[in-house]
Amino acid sequence: MKKFIYIVALFVAFVGVNKANAQSGNAYTFPLIAHDTLTNTDTIAKVIHITEGDNQLGIQVVLNKLSGTVAGNVYLFQSLDGSNYVRTDSSTYGVIQPNTQFTPTGTNIATFYKTWTPSCYYLVQIVSSGTVSAPIKVSYTARKTSVIQKYQ
Repeated sequence: MKKFIYIVALFVAFVGVNKANAQSGNAYTFPLIAHDTLTNTDTIAKVIHITEGDNQLGIQVVLNKLSGTVAGNVYLFQSLDGSNYVRTDSSTYGVIQPNTQFTPTGTNIATFYKTWTPSCYYLVQIVSSGTVSAPIKVSYTARKTSVIQKYQ
């Protein structure tokens, strides 16, 4: 009986240590639905809910131009209650500038990184101002930082 309890305790300790250091290998991508295509002057929003312990966040917004002129902004907002949002970051797409986060191709990519996530809710808002037809894809990954990573 003592051996059984010892093995169970060892298993629980091993699983607990691995879970604390584990990080998800893949980002979550919101499913593409009918209204996820920007059309002319349009706005699309996606809400990301961060759970307790997640303190690093990476967000990627991909726009694939089908036709028209791509112009607009991507905004990142944060909120503690999921209702009252404050803008924290933004990125412009369309005309490619040398120091922009977008790549100069038919696909525009915006990325946001948060190494400290004080809020529970993050809202990604994509606003178009051109004459465009472009489906969007929003992906994110939320990770925990171990104590060792915090002090390196």
